[in-house]
Amino acid sequence: MALRPRSYLPLLAALGLSLSVTACGPSGAPEDKAPAAEAPDTETPDTEPETAERRDKQEIIDEYETALEEARETEGPGHPALWEMSDEDTTVYLFGTVHILRPDVEWRTPDFNAAFESADTLVLELDMESEEGQKAVARDFMQRGLYGDGRTLSNELNDSDLSVITSALEPLGVPIAALDPMEPWMVAVNLSVMQLQQDGFDPNSGIERVLIAEAQEDGKSFDFLETAEVQANIFDTLPEPTQKTFLYETALLLDESSEMLDQVVDEWADGDVEGLGVLVANPDTGGGEGMYDALFVERNENWVPKIEALLDEPGTFFVAVGAGHLAGPDSVITMLREEGHEIEGP
Repeated sequence: MALRPRSYLPLLAALGLSLSVTACGPSGAPEDKAPAAEAPDTETPDTEPETAERRDKQEIIDEYETALEEARETEGPGHPALWEMSDEDTTVYLFGTVHILRPDVEWRTPDFNAAFESADTLVLELDMESEEGQKAVARDFMQRGLYGDGRTLSNELNDSDLSVITSALEPLGVPIAALDPMEPWMVAVNLSVMQLQQDGFDPNSGIERVLIAEAQEDGKSFDFLETAEVQANIFDTLPEPTQKTFLYETALLLDESSEMLDQVVDEWADGDVEGLGVLVANPDTGGGEGMYDALFVERNENWVPKIEALLDEPGTFFVAVGAGHLAGPDSVITMLREEGHEIEGP
């Protein structure tokens, strides 16, 4: 596959963070948010020059459609993938989630239901279950997602980028002034969530929300692989030019985002792990400096020891994380197998 150094990954990355952002409300209205933390005492990166390279919309769409065509060359069993890892007194199921879905998507199977019902503990990416956890998500994302140092989005973007973002906001009925306090990465994620919700996607239909409600009703325990601070830092620590490219390409493709997510969901719902890896979790998709490593490789490496540690405790655990983390060459599944674990599943 040819290298795609700055691809559609920024948009898919924004979709991937929809779980966290819907927890603190994707309205884009800063007055409803927790106050921003004081800006760290570090040197602020220079803004991008007016001549920063930007690709046109059709180029990115063509690139995405090439990957989609490749993804569709493989097929799954017709239902989302489920993996199982076990020892003499512990069973660990692993299931890839989609954080925001259309309400009419059917994804449950008898095997899934049996595995989930047998679980004593639901393990998620981060704490979206407790009131304290939800407050931490809102706090950590807004503290890192707002400038907090006097800068504004409008002043930080060049005229060309600002025009693209403003045009993307018009159909949503959101003025640029409402997003001015936000850093580029936070605007990109909010834009994506607002567009998806306008097009009929519902965070309450996302897999995590469904599983949390059922686990609470069943009296299951909860465990978590990382914190909201870690997730927010993925984007907050990206170089400023990368964040601006992220925002530009998200805005440029915003009217395509729902169709793109529908196509990703099709691959997921079919259980086509290989195709999903090509489309979502592929190092060739790039997305700007450090994007793929920050989104997938580093987090997967951090999660694997925590998942392995579950085998030290007797019982049944159901690990539910974003589907992109369980597909592709650097997936959690691949890493666990490289550590010598036998895992049933694709």
